[in-house]
Amino acid sequence: MGVFQGLILGVILLFINKKNKSTFFLGLFLIGFAIEFLPFLLKDFKILENHPGLLLLPISFSWIIFPIFFLYVQKISIFAHERVTYRILYPGIISILFLFLLFLLPESTKEYLRGTYLFEILFTLGLMYSLYIIVRINKYINNHTEEVKNQFTTVKNRQLQWTRFFIAFCFVLVGVHIGTLFIEIAPIFELLISCCNLILVFSIAISGIIQYNVFSAIQRADLPVKEASLEREDHTEKVLELVTRIDQYVTDSAVYTKQDLTVVDISSALEVHPKDVSLAINKHYNKNFNTYINEFRVKKAQELLKTDILTNLSIEGLSREVGFHSKASFYTAFKKVTGTTPMNYHTEVLES
Repeated sequence: MGVFQGLILGVILLFINKKNKSTFFLGLFLIGFAIEFLPFLLKDFKILENHPGLLLLPISFSWIIFPIFFLYVQKISIFAHERVTYRILYPGIISILFLFLLFLLPESTKEYLRGTYLFEILFTLGLMYSLYIIVRINKYINNHTEEVKNQFTTVKNRQLQWTRFFIAFCFVLVGVHIGTLFIEIAPIFELLISCCNLILVFSIAISGIIQYNVFSAIQRADLPVKEASLEREDHTEKVLELVTRIDQYVTDSAVYTKQDLTVVDISSALEVHPKDVSLAINKHYNKNFNTYINEFRVKKAQELLKTDILTNLSIEGLSREVGFHSKASFYTAFKKVTGTTPMNYHTEVLES
């Protein structure tokens, strides 16, 4: 089921949107991930015993499936405008060509090679390379998340959280595969892993279809200046001057109440580069743009909660009134700043 599900969903993703290269890479990943389990089918159905010519089929993609997923993450991330690192595919391409050449060898030679440790070594090295790529993916997503928070106040569906869960699972899965090289696991445990893979393949496909590309607000904006000035060196006086202007503008204009506020909105009003705005906030307050704006929103919410506003407005309505996109994000930000929930804060204020 996992093999057929992966192949079908992978093919659908290949052609669901030909202009969207990110979906194309996710489709390739699902196909490669599914084909990885074909050797188990060939063994269980004794196909290799009846057709020895199929021995050493070049269907092991352990060297290339995670690099393909890395390319997918790059294509949907906020850094999609930057150069994509296709060179990480080279080891996988070389391994596939090597396996294809081995497949063309005479059956007697393939039988001999199967009795050696060649494939165990190749498989182990492939797993180690996969672990390396998984670590790189995790680091890349961390950088992506930080940049999203430096540009947007609404980060829902922009942080690629589902990819975090996926790579965490894959890290465990690769560890289990490495463990099986030294310890024989029970059949029931193999069945459990197979069921997890079945669920994983389906959830990846659905998440990939739902997930939209996270475009950079800075790259898509009509910038008032050509380049940032604060990136070159540490301009302490300029940072303080710009932060003062930012604070004044945000306070006076109450721009923080805009739900889809981005760093470009503020930079355009101040006629400076968006990177200068985010860098000034980072350097002076040691906060990202998202946290900085949310604190203004929470402060406004605190002021409103000191009144009888909740008699006419729900908590969700209040959250939207001060600029939050959802009740959940409001609760998270409010508790982070005050250490309590909005309702508890309101009750405590009334009782005092």
